[in-house]
Order: sequence, then C-alpha cells, then structure tokens
Amino acid sequence: MADQLALFIDFENVAIWSDEHFFDLDLSRLMEYLQSRGPVVIKRAYGDWRRFGKYRNDMLNNAIDLIQLYSVRVGKNRADIRLALDAFEVALIRPQISTIVIMSGDSDFGPLASKLREYGKYVLGIGPREITHPLLVKSCDEFLYLETVMGQSLESMDTSASERDQARKLLRNALAVFGRRGELPVSASQLKTTMLSIDSTFNEANLGFSQFRAWLETIGDMVRLYFRGMEMFVAPADFKVPDGFAAISQPDTRTDEPTPSPAQTSLADLYAGIFSNAVAADMEVRRDVLRDIYRELNDKPGEWTPGDLLAELQDRYDSQGLARSKTLLMRIWQMGFYQRAYDYLGPPSFGTKVRLAPEIDSQSAFIRRAESRFIYAVVEAGLEIDQAELAGLLLHSHSQADYIQELLDDLVERGRIVATDGRYRPAGRSENPLLDNPELAGIIQEIREIKLPDGMIRDVFQAKELAKNGMAKRTEDFSASARDYLYACRLQWDAHEQGDPEASLEDLRWYLASYASVKAGELSQSLHRYDEARQYYWAFFSLVQEGTPLWDRMRGLVNPMLHYYWRNLARELNIEVRFTSSPTNIAAEIAGHSDERLRAKWRDVTEKLAQINPDLLKRIANQIVLNWEDSPDHMTVAAQIEEMLKEI
Repeated sequence: MADQLALFIDFENVAIWSDEHFFDLDLSRLMEYLQSRGPVVIKRAYGDWRRFGKYRNDMLNNAIDLIQLYSVRVGKNRADIRLALDAFEVALIRPQISTIVIMSGDSDFGPLASKLREYGKYVLGIGPREITHPLLVKSCDEFLYLETVMGQSLESMDTSASERDQARKLLRNALAVFGRRGELPVSASQLKTTMLSIDSTFNEANLGFSQFRAWLETIGDMVRLYFRGMEMFVAPADFKVPDGFAAISQPDTRTDEPTPSPAQTSLADLYAGIFSNAVAADMEVRRDVLRDIYRELNDKPGEWTPGDLLAELQDRYDSQGLARSKTLLMRIWQMGFYQRAYDYLGPPSFGTKVRLAPEIDSQSAFIRRAESRFIYAVVEAGLEIDQAELAGLLLHSHSQADYIQELLDDLVERGRIVATDGRYRPAGRSENPLLDNPELAGIIQEIREIKLPDGMIRDVFQAKELAKNGMAKRTEDFSASARDYLYACRLQWDAHEQGDPEASLEDLRWYLASYASVKAGELSQSLHRYDEARQYYWAFFSLVQEGTPLWDRMRGLVNPMLHYYWRNLARELNIEVRFTSSPTNIAAEIAGHSDERLRAKWRDVTEKLAQINPDLLKRIANQIVLNWEDSPDHMTVAAQIEEMLKEI
C-alpha cells in the first residue's frame, strides 16, 4: 500500500498572510501535489470560518474538514493547540499514516514537528516564504514553500540568483559527504535525500525545474551524470569514474556567451499566467458553464440579473454533485463581460437585468466571444502570438491553431485589436503600448536621455545582466541599483524599437517597474524628496496590475511599495506616526490621524492610486473588512476607499 498522508492546515496563519500579500490560494493545486505523493486520508483546516467564508466552498470541494475555532479577538489565532493535539493523536494511533503535513509558517509548530519525527513520522512542512520561521523549517524532514506548491512564479532576480547559489553550495556539500566516505558516484535519489537532510527547504521547483535531473543537467561545470543499469548517478565534474558507468551527454557550460537564467519565464509560462487570470477554467467546465449561461439568456432575455443567474446555476451544479464555486462561475461570466457579450438594461452590475448582445446569434458565437477574452489579454500584454501554444492552453490541442486565428480575426473585425505586419496590439494603442501610459512619461524621457557607457555591449543579454546587478544592489545602494536598471531599460527599449525578436515587452515592463521601485526608494528613503518620489510610485503601480504577467513576477514588492507610499506622507509633513509594516495599518493610522493636513494628503494620493490601480485598493478594502471588522479606524478607511472607487 502507498504511504498515507495526513494534512493539518493552520488556516488563519496562511489566509491572513495570503490576503495581505495578494496571494491567490488555490487549494486544488495543493491537493494535486500532495496526492502525487500518496493518498491524503486526513485533511483538516483550522480557523474561524465566519471570517474566511470565501474559502469554504474551495475547502469543501477538496473534501477538507473545516474545524471551527471561534476567535477571542480579531487577529488572534487559536489553531495552534488544537492542531497539535490532533496531529499527535494521529501519530499515536494511526501507524498506517507515514507522513504528516503541517501547513503553517508559525514557529510554534517546530516542537510538534520534532516530536512527530521522534515517533517515526516523516514531517513535510508547507508555509509562505516570507513569514515561515526558520525554527519550523529546520524541525521538518522536508519543507516546501507554499508559493512553489501553488505553482506561482518566483521570478524576482534576487531570489532566483540567491537560491541558485545556495543550491549549488548545498550540492557541493552533499557530494563532499559521499566523497569522504568513498561512495562516489552516488545515486541521484541518495544525493537528493542527503541534500534535504542538510537543508529541508531545498526543492528544484524553487529554481524553475520540475525534476531534480533537469536541474543537474544545467550545471555541467559542477557535476557529471552517469547511468548504471536503469539508475542515474552523480559525481563531481572532475571525478574519475570507474568502469561500468555510462556517461550522459551534457551541454558544455563553459562559454563566454551570457546564458539566460534557468528560471527565465518562457512564452508558454507567460501565456499560462494570463490564462489562469483571464480564463479561470479548463475547456470542459468552461464551455459547459458558458452553454448554460447562453441557454438561460437566450430563453429568458432581460429576465435574469447576473447574480441571480449564477446563484441558480450554482444550485443546479450542487444538486448534480459538480464542484463549481460561485467564484469560478463569476470569473467565467466575466469572460463574456470583458468582451461585450452582454447587453445590460441599465448600469452594468450583478444586480442589473441583462440579455445577450444583439450580434450574438448562436451558442458557438457566444462561446467564441467569451474565449476571445484570453486572446485579447495576451495581445494586451504585448506578447508574441503563437497560435499552436495558445490553442494548447485554451483547447488542449496544439493542432487547433485555426481557432485561435478565428478569435484574432474576430477581435480585429470588432475593432478591439489592430494587426500591423503580422503583429497585434489593442486598438487605439501605439506600436509600443508603454507610450500610452501617462505615468511612464517621465521614465521614458529618462531612458531616451541616458548616455550609455563607452564599450558597453548593447543587446538584450547585457540588459539581463544589468538587471541582475541592479537587483543585487537594491538593498545596499539605491542609486547604483537605479543606474543599472535604467541602463537595462535603455538597452531593452532600443532592441525592441529595432525589432529584435529577443526584446520582449514583458521584460521591458519588468525593468521599468524595477527601476521605478528603486528610484522611489532612493528619492524617498535616501534623499527625502518625497514629492518627487511619488511619480515613481505611480509608475510602479500602473505597471504591476493584478491579472498581468508582471503581477506574478513582482507581487512581493507591492506591499512594501504601498506601505512607503502612504508612510512617506507623514515624513513629508514631519508628523510622527506609530510604526507598522502593514499597509492596512499604516492607512488606518494616517487616514484617522488628528492632523487634518495628513488626512487630506492621504485622501489625495489614495484617490490618485484608485485611478491608476483600482484592483489593488479593492484588495486593501477587502483585507480590512476580513481582518479588522471590529476596528472603527480600519473600517473607516475601507469605507473611504470604497467611496473613491465608486467615483472612478
């Protein structure tokens, strides 16, 4: 029988972090990962489900038992003792369960993990990268970061470069262990087990690889791979391997040419990021729901509101035993909304009656219109169009590229996009859509005026190297980091204008957002020129928007940028405010301050942010309602934000 697993989730710890760091919890991904390791026979999540009701359907659809723990006060997590008791009980009376999974970042679970290991259980920890305490990590047999399990991008260059260096050092140390024993070459499975025993956080997925072997194959300067029979072995690159081992051919990594990071985001990965935000469901579920929406609106035009229709469909699916949450149905509805497939009989809202758009004359036309949402989002992101790759995501068949072309042609015919020399862009936008963003005007001027050093190689590979340097310097020297990023922007910009196929707009957006973030830091934190810094905050928030590929790449910077965007207001006016690192707390502190000048300044800059990035402020308001419903100051902030959003 396969090893059995028991899962215990400290849900309050994870959910509060998720909301504060704009991370989308997808429990289905977690369960798929765990089930790949063995049957998960116990699944329990601990929290106050009155506060986390939006997650309940997803939990129940994954057969996770919800353990109700009433909160004594807001922000107080009471899951620790109950979870520990349940996990220890399983360890004592369920010998068939070999692996216990603890999902939390709380150091309080470190002693529990250690005790479970004493009882012979393999302890797998899963927790958010930013808040997981090292004590918990070291107490587990193996620890995975939640972001990795959920398949989120770990694309920020400082994290990737640091993790690559740490992984190489860990590999070197593990090989040295076997070298001292005279046990080289060592089997790949033994090698990885030893690496995990040294550092339980090692996982090749953090480096951008799905398999351990795939990572080893990229570091030919360190190791050589061999087969004996059907088993793969590893030895240092300079080790003389005895007879009987067949070497695996590896690429020669000794080259003067710069090589992209192994975690470099491919076009397929960028498509996948957009797909998860714009499409929401695989083809079978998506089309089933779209067909039902079409039938109801076709049979009863103008009689349904979106809210009532989706509630009716959810009840119908529940009675059929189909796990389709209200959130999923809303996102599928929005595919049609964004492509104008509906005709609202009043201001568009979930409470306004609706019918099909007049030109929608068949079910197939409705489905095509809704699915063109994905293609439009790809064009809007400025990505190259690969019909076969897009068809593979949308239709699970690379051979249906003609359907993608139909959607492109329809978007052109409806005036949503424009085709020029085989490339597409949204209608009304420039060839380079970044020129249409007014918040970038100042940075674009800087890019055009910056003089590149004599002798600098001028290509996209040099831009990548400069961006790496900028990331490495950002915590120590804002000015030097900003200079490197600006050089990278200039090189990438020039290459894009010259038609270099390697010069993607997505990388250019990344460099621009990175430059804006460090320039804002230089002006505000180092030079105290707060008013000048604001234009760079606006540039950053105009680029890093939810639902774009850049959001996944730079989500980790959103919280600190937002915190300083608001905190700098008090510094600018020489007003003391209580220190807090949370954007929601600093907003409550400033918006409710006794000094009217500070309150007025907060309203002004927050109204500007509402115009630039309304989805971000919606997130903040939702966080406040979820976590601070008993705090009048916080709820006042939420009400003010919601009022600003209504006025946009």
